[in-house]
Amino acid sequence: IKLVFENLEKSYHGDVEAKSKMHDASTIAGMAFANALLGINHSIAHKIGQAFHLPHGRCIAITMPHVIRFNASQPKKRAIWAKYSYFRANEDYAEIARYLGLPGKTTDELVESYVQAFIKLAHSVGVKLSLKEQGVKKADLEKQVDRLAELAYEDNCTVTNPQEPLIGDLKHIILDEYEGTESTF
Repeated sequence: IKLVFENLEKSYHGDVEAKSKMHDASTIAGMAFANALLGINHSIAHKIGQAFHLPHGRCIAITMPHVIRFNASQPKKRAIWAKYSYFRANEDYAEIARYLGLPGKTTDELVESYVQAFIKLAHSVGVKLSLKEQGVKKADLEKQVDRLAELAYEDNCTVTNPQEPLIGDLKHIILDEYEGTESTF
């Protein structure tokens, strides 16, 4: 994660050394998700990308801030397949923020600092973080959102999310992605 935050923008602008470090970051990320798998960020991105013919990486970026906020919120119910003995996703995100040297005193402040740093990084490389800015029509999204949420719920990546989502949670995230507005959970 730190390699990405330190090198993505420089790589985007042609820095050869930064490009090499981004290759390293990509390899490390591949090893990480081969062991830990993914989560609803990918579940939603799979379905949004397929429905609206958008690149997967762009859908990941659009979805990320909303999913971090969802995963860091107190769960509505305990997941029967959770890999943890207690809820800790918020602490994990806060630890990432601390590692990146981001500001914040409380767990919630650190989580939001991480979200804002991600948004800033995405914007620095020209990524627009709303479905509207990707050319998706609101009527088309509203017509498909229930089915997209159901399909995302059924996606293989959903079972490894640190917090079990309800279909309504996935729908909430997808609708928030239209304007790129801040999700609240």
